[in-house]
Amino acid sequence: MSKELTAIEWRSDPWIFQFGGLRPDNVLEYFSQSPFWDSSSNNAILKMQTQFNDLQQASYNLTSMVGIEFAVTHQEPPSLFIITKFRRSSPTKTVPLSVYYIVDGNAYEAPNLYSIVSTRMLSSIKKVEEAFEIARSHAEFHPSIGYSWQETTEQKNARKAALKELK
Repeated sequence: MSKELTAIEWRSDPWIFQFGGLRPDNVLEYFSQSPFWDSSSNNAILKMQTQFNDLQQASYNLTSMVGIEFAVTHQEPPSLFIITKFRRSSPTKTVPLSVYYIVDGNAYEAPNLYSIVSTRMLSSIKKVEEAFEIARSHAEFHPSIGYSWQETTEQKNARKAALKELK
């Protein structure tokens, strides 16, 4: 399993300056310098195979290869590029593995759905726990009358005002 990279922000100002900014034709080359790149991907293999000959990498068809592949899946040049990492098992079958985005030259890995939902649930549970702590601090127990609520004068007035608004 790959290490967690969603907490990393990567940028290479010298590369951006040297190549005159990010464009659809060079954004994958820029991305290949990042820690998110998989050097065993089909893109990297084609790059190595074509770097010392006159053939262009673009003349090869990535869809005929099986394995890991990177593709620009959305772009709004020059500020936004979305790159998806796929596992290709046939010319027509791909499974997305990760999504990355480049915003104004900064590259990030997008968190997966599990991370987003679990983080939101944890923060929601924290708020519920805080609400119960507040409620518990206002509860009072007496053996003859049971539980009752301690209310300050300000809280009583606010409750009464809210009930009047409901009428």
